[in-house]
Formats: sequence, C-alpha cells, structure tokens
Amino acid sequence: MTVPCNPEDRLRALGIELPKREGPAFDYLPIKDHTGTIYLAGTLGKEGGKVHNLGKVGAEIDEKEASRQMQICALQAINWLKEAAGGYLERVNGILQLKCYVACTEEFDGISRIADHATKIFVTAFGEAGNHPRSVLGVTRLPQNAPVMIDLIASIIEE
Repeated sequence: MTVPCNPEDRLRALGIELPKREGPAFDYLPIKDHTGTIYLAGTLGKEGGKVHNLGKVGAEIDEKEASRQMQICALQAINWLKEAAGGYLERVNGILQLKCYVACTEEFDGISRIADHATKIFVTAFGEAGNHPRSVLGVTRLPQNAPVMIDLIASIIEE
C-alpha cells in the first residue's frame, strides 16, 4: 500500500475530513505570513460557527470531549495553513512550534494526553514535517469559555 502524498488524502485515509474553516469572532488576523513563516493565532475547536460543550476540563468537560475538540483545533489550523499556502497543503514543509492550551481544574493532570490529539493530526497530515516542539499549558480560562485552544508557527515553501 502506498502512502498518499497530499496531507488531506493522508487524513482521509484515516476517515478524517477537514471541517469548514471557521473564522475569528473578533477583529484580528488569524494568520500572518512573514517570508514563508506562518504565525497562526489562537484557534478554538469551532464547529458550525461556535464552540460546543464549554467549560473546564475536569469539571464541565471530560478528557474525551477535550481531546475531540483538540483534534478539531488542529484540523482548523490545517485549514488556515491551506489558506496561507494558496490552497496547496503540499507547500507546508514544517510545523515549527505548537502551543496547546487546556482550561482545566487545578487537579486535572492529563493536559499532555489531550495535546497528543493535535500532534497526531499534524504528524498524520504532514508526516515527518508535522513533528514539532510543543508547549502544553493548563490555564484558568480560554476565550469564549472553550476548553482547549492551539496556536502554532509553521513554514511553507514560498512560490
């Protein structure tokens, strides 16, 4: 069996589709390209224009739901990378840094397990180029009372 080269095809091979790209709710740039380095603003796990199942992990949200939303964050990030790459995800040649944020109770200790769901999406989509250094932060609250959020820095091949 051959491994698909296109990042979207790699995801599809596992039954994962990119969702509809969701824009920011406020006035800021979701992405910024600086000579082929892409900076992605904080990205929530939005579906249908909003984050569903709000609250802190360990209180209102369980780890399974937070992990699902973290995966959505990563897929939304890939949508924005596709935009930055002119529609061609094959131009993404590296995830340079990933930051994962988890709004959680003081007692919850699974923030790295939740972040692994974002990492898996990037490695699945981009292969070795999807491997990245990562910071995982447990926080008191995230925008819109979302349980998880990511931001990242990536590299694309300039046209």
